[in-house]
Amino acid sequence: MSKLDKNMSLYSSAERWGASFAHSTLLFIGLPLTIILIPIPFSLAPCPVVAYMLARFFRRRNLSWGADQSIQASAIQVLIFLIAGLVVFIDLPRQMDMAIGTSGFLLFLYTLWAAFDTSLGYDFRYVLIGKSVSRVTSANLKRQERRKRWSNES
Repeated sequence: MSKLDKNMSLYSSAERWGASFAHSTLLFIGLPLTIILIPIPFSLAPCPVVAYMLARFFRRRNLSWGADQSIQASAIQVLIFLIAGLVVFIDLPRQMDMAIGTSGFLLFLYTLWAAFDTSLGYDFRYVLIGKSVSRVTSANLKRQERRKRWSNES
C-alpha cells in the first residue's frame, strides 16, 4: 500500500459529495432558477432549505461530519439570501448597494471553495460561523430525535 492510499479521507464518498452539494446549491439550484427568470432573491430561497434537508439526512444516519458541513452551508446561504434581499428590496445609495452586492458575490465564491474542499474530504470551517455551527451540530447529534410512525396502529 502506498502512502497515498493510507491517507485517504476519513469520510465516505457519499458523505463528501453530499456535503459538497450542500455547499454548492447556490450554483446548482439558485443560478439555474435565476436563469429561468425567477427574480434574484426568490431564486436563492430553496438553497438553504436543500442544504438543511441534507443535514437532516446525515443526522439521521449519525454522520456528524456531513451534518456539520451541511448546516454550515445552510447558515451561509441564509446570509447570502438576506444580502440579496437587502440589495434588491431596500433603496440604498449606489456605492453601498455595490459594496453589499460584492460581499454577497464573495460569499458565493467562498461557498464554492467550501464545496471543493469538502469534495476532497477536508474539514472546512467558515470563518465566523464554523465553531458555533459545530457546537450546534454536536448538540443535535446527542439529542434523541422523535420518529413518527406512519402506521394505523394506536
